[in-house]
This record gives sequence, structure tokens and C-alpha cells, in this order.
Amino acid sequence: MPSDAPQAPAHPTYAAAFRCVGPACEDPCCSDWNIPLDRGTYELYQRFPPEPLGTRVSEYVFRNEPGSPQELFAQLYRTPEGSCPFYGADRLCGIHKEYGPRALSATCSIFPRSLSRVDGVVEGSLSLSCPEAARQVLLDPHFESAQADLFSGDFRTDNVFPLASDNEQPGKPAEAFLGYRSRILGLLKDRSAPLSLRLLRVGALCSHLTDPSSPILDDAALSALPANLGLRLNVVFSLSDALVRDTISARFRDVFWGYIEGLGSEIPVAPGDDLARFRHAEQAYYGPFLEQYPHILENYLVNAAYQQLLPYGPGGSVGLSTGTIFNQYIQLCAQFAWLNTLLVGLSARHREDFAGQHVIEAVQSFTRAFEHYPATLVEMIETLNETNLYSLEGMAIMLGT
Repeated sequence: MPSDAPQAPAHPTYAAAFRCVGPACEDPCCSDWNIPLDRGTYELYQRFPPEPLGTRVSEYVFRNEPGSPQELFAQLYRTPEGSCPFYGADRLCGIHKEYGPRALSATCSIFPRSLSRVDGVVEGSLSLSCPEAARQVLLDPHFESAQADLFSGDFRTDNVFPLASDNEQPGKPAEAFLGYRSRILGLLKDRSAPLSLRLLRVGALCSHLTDPSSPILDDAALSALPANLGLRLNVVFSLSDALVRDTISARFRDVFWGYIEGLGSEIPVAPGDDLARFRHAEQAYYGPFLEQYPHILENYLVNAAYQQLLPYGPGGSVGLSTGTIFNQYIQLCAQFAWLNTLLVGLSARHREDFAGQHVIEAVQSFTRAFEHYPATLVEMIETLNETNLYSLEGMAIMLGT
């Protein structure tokens, strides 16, 4: 990193500096998902008068099964059109407008912030499924150095992810986490190596932390891992096509079609021409863009490391179980490799006009598809297993080393 870069804090708080742009948002968060409600929020909503919001509560807010945790006491369901029933024609939240921010559910109040507890300290990173959060993280070379008050009262702080513990998954001693994370962040920020090699270095470390008998491969061994561009493009096409079919994200569909147009041709082509176009775009358009803005994808990975609590992952719930340290690495690396491949195709589509806004659109819509449709992660892992790519060697193929 540049010597004049501000020192990042051990526990990030940059999420608290986020400010929603409201009606100006190009892809509002008030659609595509059902929102869990804690008991207190549910009971508050039951006291709303019929107009303007009470009738909507009776239509779309329902208790979960008896015995559900208090924080999952009820559910706010989408309308048939896929949006929140309280989202108005003015592109504002009716609850926020009528009763203020303190009436929001934990999910709505905190989003796109992601709060975690590490070593007894609350941290705040950002979900890049929000366009404004994506801009804040990707465009600022020193985004993680911003310090703000996570307990300002501007948003709720009662939905905090704990760190996975040694009790849940052996090999995750709490006292070692900060040291491991610092080492991983250092590897991700080492601009003397390309991002693909940095990620393989992280993978070699995570493999060793999972199985201490596994040696930490050096750069020569990592660089010698096999490449298979045809397989990489086939996997990305298959995953992206399934995602477009399974979700209603028009924004991601546009990104995918941009990728297809970038690598496609209007005339019949010989086998392998798409590989040649991909390699040309990577060299002529994508590579020069990353040289000019080396922080953009690096920031994506650093924020993801904070948000996903790499290398341990979140704990405290069966639904959040992430398995071994190496499993956690694979999830992050494979998502990045998928996204990175799409970006090369987009650079082929836009050529010299490829810009940061194209990256933001791709990152935001891609992240939103993962976070709003949990089956996406499951399908990705299944595909990696079916194609024998769920390994460090497989990540080398997906990264295109």
C-alpha cells in the first residue's frame, strides 16, 4: 500500500459513516426479500391505526411458528409485485416517514451496515448490495480508515453477528482471530503481486490453518497451478444463466447480457474465439483500468473480509455455519472469481469507455443476488464440487492465473 495511506483501525467502524440517498437510489433495497421482525417491532406495528399503515400490517405482517427466537418473532412479506408493502410511490419508506427511524425493524434500520462482534468489540462493514455503499467502498482508496460512531443512535445495534468459535468449529481459537485477519488483509493489500496471486496466497494460508500438516505453498508453486479458461468461462456462464433465471434482478440481468455481448459476435465464429476475445479484453481494457484504479477490487475484497469475518466466519447459528477456515476462503474467492470474470466481459463490451460505474453496477447487482437469494451460494458450491473446482487448484482456474 502507498506509504501515505491512513492506518486502518483494528476494528472497522466505517459503516457508521454511511448515509442513505433515499429517492435518488437507483436500486432501492425495499424489494426482493421478506424482512424478519423481532417481537418488539411486531407489537409496535400491531398498534398502527388502520390508516395510513395499519391495514398494510394486517395484510403483510405475520407471526412465525410458536417457539421461534424473539428476533425472528414475525415476518414482513413482499407484495405480489415484489416490493415492501410500506414502500411508497415517492420512493420512501412509509414507516420511516410516518413514525421515524426508531420504528424500523433491525434489518431495515441497520442495512446496508453489517455489524459483528470481535474480541468484545462491535465492528461495522457494509453490504455492497446497496449502490451507495458500493460507491463508498469501491471508489475511496482509504475507505476503511473512516472512523465513525457505531452507537450514535442513528441506527439499531441489536442485530450483531458473533464470531464463529472453537466450540462450533475446531481450529478457530478466538484469541488468534485478529492476528489471522491482519495477516490476510496484509496479503490482500500487497500490490507487488496481482490480485489472483494474492488470493492464492490467502488460500494457501487458509489451507494450512485448516490442516497444519498442509504446507504453505510459495509463489512459484502457486503460479504453477493449472489454468483452464474454457472451463472457467463455462462455469461462470452456467452460474450466471441460472441466477438470471432464478431471480428477478433486472440489474444483474443487464450485467450478464453485457458480458455476453462483450464476448459474443454477430457472425458465426470458430471454436475458441470467445476465449481469444476474453484474453484480448483482459489485456486491452480490463488490465489498464485496474492499473489506473488498483484500489477498486482490492477494496471489494477487504470489505468482504470484514463483512464475512474471514477466516472464521460468523457463528452462533446453524444457518450461519460456514465450516472450516478453508471453506470460508473458498466462498469468498469463488464469488470474487465469478464477479471478476463478468467484469472482464463487461470491459469487452464497453472497451475504452469501461469505467468505475460499470464495476459498481456489477458488484452491487451481483452482491444483491447473493444476499437476497441464499440459494445462489448453495448452487455455486454445488457447481464447484461437480466440476472438481472446490480446491486451491480449482480457485487458480477460476481466478485465471
